[in-house]
Amino acid sequence: MRFGRDVAMTIKHSYRWIGSSLVASGCGTLAHMALMELKTALHILPQFDPSSALLKTLSPLFANVTHVQAPLWLLSQLNGAFLIGLLFGRFFHRLPGRSGLAKGFLLGLAGWLLLGIVLFPAIGLGPFGLSLGLGAGPALFSLAMIEAYSLVLGAVYAVLQRPVVGD
Repeated sequence: MRFGRDVAMTIKHSYRWIGSSLVASGCGTLAHMALMELKTALHILPQFDPSSALLKTLSPLFANVTHVQAPLWLLSQLNGAFLIGLLFGRFFHRLPGRSGLAKGFLLGLAGWLLLGIVLFPAIGLGPFGLSLGLGAGPALFSLAMIEAYSLVLGAVYAVLQRPVVGD
């Protein structure tokens, strides 16, 4: 009987990172969404709308889909909530930084660079959104947008990965 319990505990501990990743990423997504709602409510950089630019760029791929926005919204949420979160959890212990916040911050910084150098130019916004003529606003807001997700992801994941008393 002891052998079966030991195997179950090993499996539980081996895959705990998956649940922690999904919960932490969901929390990060909520932080990101709250920041985006605040941006809209306060009319901050209304010309800077990466979601619409992405929709416009990808819409030819969804030409035969009746409701184009739903798949793109779902795509962005799956990207953040599942893929990035799972990758973060899988490699958490190998990432530089001593705390979940530090690891999340570095992930956000890397994501921001990738977003500004690759995605924004690909969807017509130019590097870091500079082609919009809004100065550093889009670059700074996109940094805040990515860090809102990443800092919460890192902090929540670290808390969820703390050793459980009694296990």
